[in-house]
Amino acid sequence: MEYDSLPKLRAEVATWPPDDSFRAQWTTLANSNPHISPFCQLEWMEIGINVFGRGERILPYRFFDTDDTLQAMGLFQLVKEPGRLFSRTVLRTIDFNSQRINPFLTSSPKVMAAAIVALTDVVGEPVDSFDLFKLDPLDGALQEVSSLLSGQHISHELRQFNEQPYFPLDGSWVEYLSERTQGHRKRIRRYTRKLQEQYPDYRFTRYQKPADFPQSDMTVVLDEIMLLFDKSWQADALDKQDTLHDMKRFYLTVAKEFIQMEMLDLCTLHCNGTLIAFELNLFGAGSVYMLFGAYDRDYADWSPGNAILSEILQDSYTKGYKRVEFGGEYLDYKKLWTKTSSPSYHLRIHGTTLKATVKRLLAR
Repeated sequence: MEYDSLPKLRAEVATWPPDDSFRAQWTTLANSNPHISPFCQLEWMEIGINVFGRGERILPYRFFDTDDTLQAMGLFQLVKEPGRLFSRTVLRTIDFNSQRINPFLTSSPKVMAAAIVALTDVVGEPVDSFDLFKLDPLDGALQEVSSLLSGQHISHELRQFNEQPYFPLDGSWVEYLSERTQGHRKRIRRYTRKLQEQYPDYRFTRYQKPADFPQSDMTVVLDEIMLLFDKSWQADALDKQDTLHDMKRFYLTVAKEFIQMEMLDLCTLHCNGTLIAFELNLFGAGSVYMLFGAYDRDYADWSPGNAILSEILQDSYTKGYKRVEFGGEYLDYKKLWTKTSSPSYHLRIHGTTLKATVKRLLAR
């Protein structure tokens, strides 16, 4: 089959775990991609697979043009999903705990569309669907990819997955406050002021490189934040002890890996001689990505979660960062802090199995 408007790419599956060559190529493409985030780092996806994976088949792909020049790369998993009557075979993205991601390491919509075509042609077993979750809009490039796929009669759906709030750090902290309602502006100022007045040892700390930690050892700080998380409402909300263990293991591993990459942003708030709140974030290309945090419920009346968020925003303005990604979905309380958000998307490419064909015809 010919795809006149798209470059012709050849998909080649690599071994897993990845060898040094694959890692080097991934790093090269990632560094040249304008839409890269920490969630596109190979290390992030490896940690997710090692902690949350349940034996799924991992498929690392390279995509070459007719001159055998590497044009794109991607990492996927082949999973069995339960259905009403029968299970479904799905090839999907590696997106454990991620926010918005780029499913292929390439900045060209045409190359991405061609890589999707090559991927759907090369998988050596029946697949009901190719599901790419939590996709970044890529400054409009994702919609262009969908249009290119439609032009090649590739059956697919592009739908919004969720809406994620963020803070564009334009102007200054004072200007940010001036855009809030009078009531919220007063509350924001009060979050930190009341704690500072009550506790003279009030301290906000931001760790971003090994030398920031006492004796350049992050162990004590990580132990401290995990002890706080253990008694948080977030930990109580997890339905299984195994889930709690996996979440803590995941973020501990992320912290230890990403501090070496200079992409960790760990923030703590102390007063009264104790840790009352923390936020474990990632940092890249001038953006802070908030991931994992908790506060001490004994200090709930002081709003420590709001206080540490206020400190992070103020310090990020001071450091000249571009934006702070709030993370998660656009919940009501987040709308008090920012009205700006970005959607993430789910791109489903329909497979060629009998089940997929029947479902597609019924949908039509």
